[in-house]
Amino acid sequence: MLKKKWIQAIVVSVLVALATSACSGAGGNSAAEETGSNGSSDGAVTIKLHTWYPKKADNWDLVIEEFEKKHPEIKVEFNSAEDNNSNEYYKKLDLAAASGDDLDVIMFSNMAFLSQRAELGLLEPVDTYIEKEGFSLADEYSSDTRIKDVTYGLPGKLSTPMVFINESRLQEAGLELPKEWTWDQYMEYAKAMTTTANGKTQYGTYFHNWIQFGYFIQNMGQSTTGANLTTDDGLKANIDTPAIRKSLEVRLQGEREGSATPYSEIVSQKLNYRPQYFNQDTSMITMASFLVPEAGGTEQVPATFKTVFAPLPTMNAGDPLTGNVSGDVFGIYSKSKHKEAAYTFIRWFTTEGIVLQGKNFPSWKKADLNEVVDNIIAGTKTPEKIDKESLMYVLENTKQATPAVAVPYHAELEKVFLEEFDKMMLSGVDIDTTIRNTQEKVQKIIDSKQ
Repeated sequence: MLKKKWIQAIVVSVLVALATSACSGAGGNSAAEETGSNGSSDGAVTIKLHTWYPKKADNWDLVIEEFEKKHPEIKVEFNSAEDNNSNEYYKKLDLAAASGDDLDVIMFSNMAFLSQRAELGLLEPVDTYIEKEGFSLADEYSSDTRIKDVTYGLPGKLSTPMVFINESRLQEAGLELPKEWTWDQYMEYAKAMTTTANGKTQYGTYFHNWIQFGYFIQNMGQSTTGANLTTDDGLKANIDTPAIRKSLEVRLQGEREGSATPYSEIVSQKLNYRPQYFNQDTSMITMASFLVPEAGGTEQVPATFKTVFAPLPTMNAGDPLTGNVSGDVFGIYSKSKHKEAAYTFIRWFTTEGIVLQGKNFPSWKKADLNEVVDNIIAGTKTPEKIDKESLMYVLENTKQATPAVAVPYHAELEKVFLEEFDKMMLSGVDIDTTIRNTQEKVQKIIDSKQ
């Protein structure tokens, strides 16, 4: 999580870098003008793609090869630490920008991280490219990547929230796979699937240590509005809500009943959701569709059981199945010398390219969902461990919604929320006090930003 002081350091260093590059005359160039030190001997332009994903494991070599066949006038240089760690990636990205390095295509894991850098002027609006091409963002993509009606990037991967369940554990508990359910029923399932043998407990569910799992019912999809810690206009704290109260109640219920991995263990042992689920220390997790390929096994973690899928639970019986979608966003560095070529790449990748990659669900609405699912499942080590029927049901029946982009200082608000959440989970502070204190502290920060 970004810390306030670190953000302030970014502001200073990045603005210095931008000012320096501005003085050098770097700016938007037409395709014909895009030559220079990044050009190859055959006249092709070379653009740099910065990401955190591993190249081979995520089929980027295949993607780049195919793109360069279609666009021989553009070469793509892949830049990644290969560690699949987006938090470390952002630190390196900001350092590169502050150092005046050449940047072209920049990836972001979600809109909150993009918003922070758009606020600093690191990103080029792409609305003129969209208008020139003549398409509507809403018609073309499921995710809305606009900030105050300005589009700073195109959406790639689409992450839809859902529940991953170990089919064997479900059957052993005598439970049916739900097609619609409430959070109360979710916790009943968690309790029924919790077992203890030889001094070891296999918990019914696991909530990861991301602070979003402190307000997950609000953040993941209880409502298409008010999903953040502020109201959508950014003017008021949005903590004292039924969805956050329910989120906290669920977390405490899991602790009280012993049906969820204890928060103290998650924090002290630095547990991670992947091994907790795939090593069968827990029977089900609420996560998003980005994890689906791993349910079929990877080189690092083989799949030893079959995963079935259920839609995100609702607050009340009969509420519509809604999921707040998120995902990767591809932006263009505001001082890139090859903006036209960078746009050509991100437009191609967020449509044809991501389908070809076969690793993720695309935000591109024109993709064939059945084909996408088949490609993803076929690309895993043990395809039979992924239940396609239940997965398709969740994807086809979840109403996808894009929540408002969080305020640029969202990390500060989450830090405050985390502090109060820890007091509740670890020190016994009651829910009413937790909500009241967090509401007041968040509002104080909002007021200081006005």
